[in-house]
Amino acid sequence: MSARILLLEDDESLKLILSRALSSAGYQVRATASIDAVLNWVRTGEGDLLLADVLLDGASFLDSIAMVKRLRAELPVIVMSAQTTASTAIDAEKGGVYEYLPKPFDLDQMLVSVAAALGEVSIRRPEKSAAEPSGFIGQSAAMQSTFKSIARAATSRAHVVINGEPGAGKRQAADALIRARQASSEPVVLITPSHSIQEVFASTASSVQALWLHLDEWSTQQQNAARDALDAGPGRVIATVSTPVRQGLDARLLARLSECVITVPPLRERRSDIAALCETFLAEFAQRDRQPLLQLAPAALTLIESAAWPGNVAELRSVLSRLTLATRGRLAAPDDVSRAIQTDTAERPGQLADRAASLASSALTEKNARQLAIDALDRALFAQALARADGNRSRAAQLLGLNRNTLARRLAELGNDS
Repeated sequence: MSARILLLEDDESLKLILSRALSSAGYQVRATASIDAVLNWVRTGEGDLLLADVLLDGASFLDSIAMVKRLRAELPVIVMSAQTTASTAIDAEKGGVYEYLPKPFDLDQMLVSVAAALGEVSIRRPEKSAAEPSGFIGQSAAMQSTFKSIARAATSRAHVVINGEPGAGKRQAADALIRARQASSEPVVLITPSHSIQEVFASTASSVQALWLHLDEWSTQQQNAARDALDAGPGRVIATVSTPVRQGLDARLLARLSECVITVPPLRERRSDIAALCETFLAEFAQRDRQPLLQLAPAALTLIESAAWPGNVAELRSVLSRLTLATRGRLAAPDDVSRAIQTDTAERPGQLADRAASLASSALTEKNARQLAIDALDRALFAQALARADGNRSRAAQLLGLNRNTLARRLAELGNDS
């Protein structure tokens, strides 16, 4: 007998698509947009698996997950969501779901998850999640992977290393994990490179959570004390490390802490999240300064999305703050964005060399490394030049020091000749 799938989805088009995909895979499907109907089906023993959307006409299915588990603890549940925050993944994981699928997802991916869930049921105790750190959002595949790692770490008492480039959001990831672990009843000891050796050692002396920031900047003596603390104390440690890791970091200490590893992706690997980040930060600054919400002209947003952002989310936030103060509520144009970004350029001499080194390092992991690097650089240069020139190719070519025909030919080579 084929497995029976209960489908909870209020989008009629998506409900039809999912139903057809599941039926074509050989499953029996019963679909509804009503949480109450699903709970009744679960109560009467119907279904071998529940596939549910998180948001249904303003209500959250995650509020009902505890009831589903009380009715039938063995029923595997897969949830789907278009929300961009870590808290959704954390709530899903801690509520006992088998898998969390961020929308949009591939139908084949959904079918693989369904097949796996029917063969391995996951049961966990439901708990309440906590508030979301500001700006720690993203719907990109890279960020959703980070959210899932945080959600899994939240159910464990393992030591955790959170790595990522400077400014990527490692501290926000740590805060999300601490909140998800429900540590409000336990002290959270914060240790930075400025703390003494004695304070480093004492951070794990009792059963508490310790947050060790910028571990790669600690002295040899501090790292030795940290390693001894792990041997002597029962505390749980969350440590942040900037990549690439500096040579001075004790490999044995890093290995001890790496019971669980969470990677926060750089902004260049999640450019699809930039518009949402801009919206979040601009709303925050409007409230902070009691000013009208700054609006970005389409060309200005294009320029922001194509910028290099070597300082990652932290740099983006600073640039948007300066942009808000400089424009005071009027529509921000590409020139306004350029001036805000150039302020950062002046503050970091040699950053072009750093960006080039980062690009080279990434390209050398692939075949045809030189051509890949040149193509990536040209795409970024051309996108920014065209944005600053409001799409005028003659002016963009002038900014680049090229003639218009050369620019047009190179754009065609890059597949962007429209």
